[in-house]
Amino acid sequence: MSIPVEKKPQQEMPRKPISFWQYILSFGPGIIMVLSWLGAGDLVDMSVSGAHYGYALMWGLVIALLLRFILVNIISKYALCNVHQETIFQGYKRLYRYLPFIFGIASLFLAHFYAAYLVKGAGEALFHLSNAGTTFGWSIAVVIVALALLGRGVYNYIEITIKGILILMVVSLVGSALWVGPDVPALVKGTIAFDIPDNVGGISTLVFVVSLIGAVAGSMSNLVYPYLFKQKGWNGPKYLKLQRYDLLFGILMIIIIDIAVWVLGAEVLHPQGKTIESVSDMAQVLTTTLGIFGGILFYVGVFGACFSTVIGYALGFGNLFVDSIYTTFPERAKKYNNEFNKDPLYKFTLLITVVLPVIWALPSMPGFVYLTIIVNAWQVLLLPAVAIGLLILTNRKDLLGKYANKWWENVLLLILIGLTLWSTWTLLSSLF
Repeated sequence: MSIPVEKKPQQEMPRKPISFWQYILSFGPGIIMVLSWLGAGDLVDMSVSGAHYGYALMWGLVIALLLRFILVNIISKYALCNVHQETIFQGYKRLYRYLPFIFGIASLFLAHFYAAYLVKGAGEALFHLSNAGTTFGWSIAVVIVALALLGRGVYNYIEITIKGILILMVVSLVGSALWVGPDVPALVKGTIAFDIPDNVGGISTLVFVVSLIGAVAGSMSNLVYPYLFKQKGWNGPKYLKLQRYDLLFGILMIIIIDIAVWVLGAEVLHPQGKTIESVSDMAQVLTTTLGIFGGILFYVGVFGACFSTVIGYALGFGNLFVDSIYTTFPERAKKYNNEFNKDPLYKFTLLITVVLPVIWALPSMPGFVYLTIIVNAWQVLLLPAVAIGLLILTNRKDLLGKYANKWWENVLLLILIGLTLWSTWTLLSSLF
């Protein structure tokens, strides 16, 4: 049950794409990454945003996607273009020896709680689709299938699976949104008005916006992307253009799916004044409004989002955590010849991020929606340290040479840092 981090055949990358279709066929890491982001909270946050506030908080989605695209591109630039060809954690070590270790422990902790609601969400979707068994039973089945897939140890096999899930989600969620029909003028107004409506559902509106930004802009999960494209063989500045197109394509996919889920909440639930406490709440209303097929489509989308993220995060966070240990304690890296998959720590990460989270699917545990919102809000706390570290590293010409930040990249990073500090302050002041 191991995933090779570096395989010689995969490092010998085929020719760089030239035509439009060659680029499309080359895309993959960005799709895995954005589907991981989607299942990491967007599905719940988008539907709850639409149900509770209509289109009023659409501006939060715009800010979050902008932050994420900027941050991940800068992270990727460092991974591809630094003169030492070191990982981002090796870069953070230049700032403080134990910073990678701190980030590694935090990322493993967050990965467990990400998986806590993802495994439960996938199990709940399968339970309602089959109308048989229990959520806990189906969650166990999800864990078994995920481990079997991850155990194949072949990146390309996982990429093909995730692409299939993307098609499934676009058909199910976008199809449902087109069925109910979006209110385009209201959608545009919600994007530019920066309105903060009254609290709905017992959660502060500002805390909810922080959760939305945390779910979409992410934190430690953004650091996973370079590990994915390096497994595909993208190494060095010559792949910078391909990486950016890959990420842009993934972002376009997540925009389409996010808006689709938001439309379902705004058009179906908001007019009825309903709040969301579980995934089944939305599916039941969709079934009433659109017929049984509407509920089925939504549950298929929920399963796709959650299951793809379980796989994507197990694949990425395992590499992230082991790299943090190797960067902080080089003697361990020498012991296992820098091969992550041979280290027992890697299997330990699968235990933490895939197996143990199933306990959160027990009936006595917190609900799926509540768990999702709280975890995504708390992950914002890590964003300032990640962003400030990036600002320092990506301005060092001794590391990046001509690829060091331009003035406008620094301006965008400073805006990002300001927004993350505001998000952190809002969260702490609202909760304490």
